[in-house]
Amino acid sequence: MLKVAVVVLIVMLAYGGIYSLINVIAPKVITGSSFKAITGQALDSVTDAGYLRALSGSHRYMGVYSLATVISGFFILFVGFQKAQKWAWWAFLVVGGIMWLWGLINTIVIVDAVNLTGHIIGMVLFLVGILIPIKVFFVKAAEQAPQEA
Repeated sequence: MLKVAVVVLIVMLAYGGIYSLINVIAPKVITGSSFKAITGQALDSVTDAGYLRALSGSHRYMGVYSLATVISGFFILFVGFQKAQKWAWWAFLVVGGIMWLWGLINTIVIVDAVNLTGHIIGMVLFLVGILIPIKVFFVKAAEQAPQEA
């Protein structure tokens, strides 16, 4: 089960990496969807170039931070998770949970269907990846504990 979970988490991290790169390379793709959800207007309707640069710049920053999280996730996956180290499971739970859950809640609040779909896919991959091997990380330790007579 651990190998399956590692593959699922690789897919999740690759998916998150692509999503992050879209924010870095073409921030208007993600920004446009959120802007339309919040304002009801297309991003192209904004005529203030400075405002557009600032908005795109903040999405680029978010993309860079997300990409750093993905790179860290690969490190955690190959250094600890793949070896069934508990700290790696907890790291994925906390960091992945914050990353996908925040995005999911945010897109639900602003009713952004495009980004909501993306975050649901990421959240499902994340949950499957950390829940499939849960016995490997926690039950095994309890079974190996010495029994008192």
